[in-house]
Amino acid sequence: MIRLVATLAMLCAAAPAALAQTDIYLKTERGGRGKIPIVVREIEGASSREASPASSITGVIRNDLDYSGLFETILPQAGFGAEGDMRAASAVFEGKLSSDGGAYVLDALLLDFSSKETIFSKRYRFGADGTRHLAHTVSDEIIYFLVGERGVATTRILFRRVEGAAKNLYMVDYDGFGERRITKDEIAMSPVWLDRNRFCYSSDRRDNWDCYLVDLAKGTKYLLTQWRGINMAGSYCAARDEMAMTLSVNGNHEIYVLNTAGKVLRRLTRNRAIDISPSWSPSGSEIAFVSDRGGTPQIYVMDGYGGSVRRLTRSGSYNQSPAWSPKGDLIAYASREGNLYRLKLISPDGLVEETLFDDNLSYEDPCWAPDGRHIAATAREGGKNYVVVIDIDTKEKRRLVQGEFADWSPLSPERAPGAGR
Repeated sequence: MIRLVATLAMLCAAAPAALAQTDIYLKTERGGRGKIPIVVREIEGASSREASPASSITGVIRNDLDYSGLFETILPQAGFGAEGDMRAASAVFEGKLSSDGGAYVLDALLLDFSSKETIFSKRYRFGADGTRHLAHTVSDEIIYFLVGERGVATTRILFRRVEGAAKNLYMVDYDGFGERRITKDEIAMSPVWLDRNRFCYSSDRRDNWDCYLVDLAKGTKYLLTQWRGINMAGSYCAARDEMAMTLSVNGNHEIYVLNTAGKVLRRLTRNRAIDISPSWSPSGSEIAFVSDRGGTPQIYVMDGYGGSVRRLTRSGSYNQSPAWSPKGDLIAYASREGNLYRLKLISPDGLVEETLFDDNLSYEDPCWAPDGRHIAATAREGGKNYVVVIDIDTKEKRRLVQGEFADWSPLSPERAPGAGR
C-alpha cells in the first residue's frame, strides 16, 4: 500500500497443545455498549512458583478481551458468586496453573454464568517462554466459543520505522509486545504478508526498488523481482495464490499479477496515468487501486483480469491507499482534506461512506486485521508517525508503536479454534 506522493517522490529521485477438551457452544447476548460482559477470575497457581506466570496470563487474557471490542471484562469482587452479584455477566473464565517438569500446564474452564454449564474445558501444556502466546491462544478460544468468530490475539503486525538515514522493517505482536527488527540499514517500503510466515517488501539496497520475499520459518530472504525501476508489492490474494504488484518495467507505473516465484502472470492496467496500490477483494474477483487517470488520485475498482474498471470515490481531490476488508463489505482509504488525511470507509458499490475521525491527526496507509473489525493505520502526531489500532465499531483507538506502513498478518489456515490442536 504505497502512497502516490511517495511514488512521485521516488520518480523524481529516480503453538500450545490442547491435551484434553470438552466443548459446548452457547449463544451469548451483548449488553451495555454492545459488549459481552465476562468475568475473568485470577488464574490460580498450584504453588508459589506458578504465581507470577498465572498473574501474567490472567492480565494478558483480560487485555485481549478488552482489545477485541467484543467484551467488557469484569473483575470479581469479594464474595463474588452470591445471587445477584454480577448478574449482567454472560460467562466466567477461570483456570489453574501447575508445573510438569520444565513445562507449565494450564487447566482452563469457561462457564456460562447463569447455568454454570461448561462451555469449554481444556488443558494446555507450554514452555516458560510461551506464556504470552498461551494467553493469546486462550483469549482467541474464548472469543470463538462465545461469539463464533476467530480472534486476532495471535497475529502480528509489520511496520516501518525511520532510524536516521535508514527506514527498517519491524515486527510486533498485535498488542504491541515482542517487537523485533527485521531489516538493518535499508530503506524498506510496502511490507505485505503472504501467510503467517512469509511476507514481501521493497528495498533500494541495490540502488533499485527491488522486491524481496522473506520466510520467517526458514530464516531465508531472496529477491522476488528486480526489474529496473519500481518493484512494489501491493496485495496478496490467498484465494487465488496471486500477488498484485506495481511495476514500472516499461517506464510507467502499471499493475501486474505475479505468482510467489516472481513470474508475471498478466498485466492488468495499460494507461498513461499512474496506477498503483492494488488491493484484492477477499474472493479475488476484484482489485481496488489508485489512479490519477481522471486528473487527481482516486480509488478505482477492476476485475482480477483488468476489466470492468469503474471509479469508486467521487468526493475528495486526493484519495489513496485502498485496503479491502477481509469481510468484503468495506474498503478503507485515506483522503486528503486541507493539510490532513482523513481515514474513510466506503462500500464496494460506493453507496455508503463514512469518515472515522474528524480530529487534528492525519491518518494514512490503513490495513485490516483478519477479523474485519480492526484497522491499523499511520497516525501523524507531534511531528512523529505512530501505528494506531482502531476498532471501526466502537471507534476506540490505541497507539501501538512508533512507525508507519503497517501490514497485519493473516490467521493460520489450519484449524479453527475449538477443533483441537
